Amino acid sequence: MLWLIEDFGEDTLRNCTVILPTDEFFPDPFSEEEDDVRALVDRVCGYMGVSPERVELNFFTDEDAELRLQMPSCEWSGAGVAGHYRKRRGKYVIGIESSLAREPTSLVATIAHELGHARLLGEARLHSGCEDHEPLTDLLTVFLGMGVFTGNAVFSFRQWTDGFSQGWQTERRGYLTEEMFGYALALFAWVRGESNPGWSKYLKGNVSAYFKSGHKYLEKAGATRLERL
Repeated sequence: MLWLIEDFGEDTLRNCTVILPTDEFFPDPFSEEEDDVRALVDRVCGYMGVSPERVELNFFTDEDAELRLQMPSCEWSGAGVAGHYRKRRGKYVIGIESSLAREPTSLVATIAHELGHARLLGEARLHSGCEDHEPLTDLLTVFLGMGVFTGNAVFSFRQWTDGFSQGWQTERRGYLTEEMFGYALALFAWVRGESNPGWSKYLKGNVSAYFKSGHKYLEKAGATRLERL
C-alpha cells in the first residue's frame, strides 16, 4: 500500500470514489450480450483511469466449465481462469471468459483486475517479472475504488437444478484471499480517515467480517508504517 501511495500519489487515494453495485454507478441495462460487456468495460475504464480507446476486448471459453454444466450430476470445487491481459501494438488487450456475463459481480471484478494490469504493466510502473505483480494488481483494485467487487468475487458458490442436470460448484478467484481483501479494505478506509464508511455495508460474507475486525484493530492500534491522510 505504501508503494501504491508513492507511485500513484496521495491525492489518488484521498479522492478516490468507492464504486458500488448500484444503479448510480452502473445505470446501463445489461443483457449478457458482448456489446453490454464492452459498455461495462468502458465504464470501469472511466473509474480506473484507463482510456477506453486503448482497450481491445476479446472473449474466450472455459470448455471444462461448459462441460460441467452439461453433465447430469456435477460437484466441483477449484479455481478458474477468468481473464487475461497483454499489450499489443500500443493497445491493452483484455480477455474475458464468456460465462462471466452471467455473473455481474465476478465480471466487474475480472475487468477491474485486468485493467489493473494496464495501469501497472501497461504504464511501465511494474515489470511482468515481478514476483508479486498479480497480488499487487488485486491490491490496486482496492486502491482505485473497485475493492467491493474484487473482494466479493473471491469466493463463489452456485448450485443448479433443471430438467437435464443438477449440481453445485464453488470457485475461488483472484490472488488475494478473503482475509487479505478484508484487511486491505480496512487499511484503505483507515488511511482515508473513514471510521464507518457507508460502502462497507456492500461487503459480503467473510470479506465483511475480516474488514470489520481489521478496521477495529487499526482504530485501536494504528498502522506501523502508514499515516492517515
